[in-house]
Amino acid sequence: MSAQNTHPYRILLYNLGYATGLNGSKMDYILRWYRYLFTPQIIIERIRHSIYQLLHRERPDICCFIEIHKNHGFIPHPHAFFSHIDNKYGLRSILRWIPFFRDNCNGFFSQHPLHFRKRYFKNGTKKLVYEIDLGRNITLFLAHFALRRDVRRKQSQELRQMLKECTDVIVCGDFNAFEGVKELRSLAESCDLHIINPSPTFPAVLPRKALDLFLCSKTLHNPSAHVLQDVQMSDHLPVILEIDR
Repeated sequence: MSAQNTHPYRILLYNLGYATGLNGSKMDYILRWYRYLFTPQIIIERIRHSIYQLLHRERPDICCFIEIHKNHGFIPHPHAFFSHIDNKYGLRSILRWIPFFRDNCNGFFSQHPLHFRKRYFKNGTKKLVYEIDLGRNITLFLAHFALRRDVRRKQSQELRQMLKECTDVIVCGDFNAFEGVKELRSLAESCDLHIINPSPTFPAVLPRKALDLFLCSKTLHNPSAHVLQDVQMSDHLPVILEIDR
């Protein structure tokens, strides 16, 4: 990982699908559904090794992970000196205590300490929103949006209020925008954001939906993003964002 100002700042976004190793095809879900209940250790180890290879190759400054299991021991990578992982459900949600759900987390990993706070949507089941201070008045928001369109709309309205408190922002996560990026235009226009990478990321085996996205303030310098098509260890594909700082 590199944090030198002479190089673009790199953010990795990846929905790891709880390290089940499914590729997003219907057949894979049908034949290997049991991995959501029990994933063989050899699969977990293979994905852990693949993640480390990915980080070594891409050298991100910060990694934003969706759908990780805390009990899998993922990361910290040798180059990730600062990290935080937490349950993605609401603070009062019963899902925090049910065995099948209580280890369902989101998290981020960085080479350097970062100030952050956890915020929560009022609507939906997946409520956790990370607000991370990247320095230079840039704030990164990481979230996992609801599967239902009406709930996503309410969450977008809540997020809009959060963004008003910040100067320059980057919003990333699994937006579950199954109807396309048009779902995000209202949020983008009201908060003066660019939708950076409308390229498909799901399903990984044959991408058709742009679910994993970055939205950036129009005042940020030269933001660009690309999907890593050659990385397949989840039902989603990872995305890298670069910005000049």
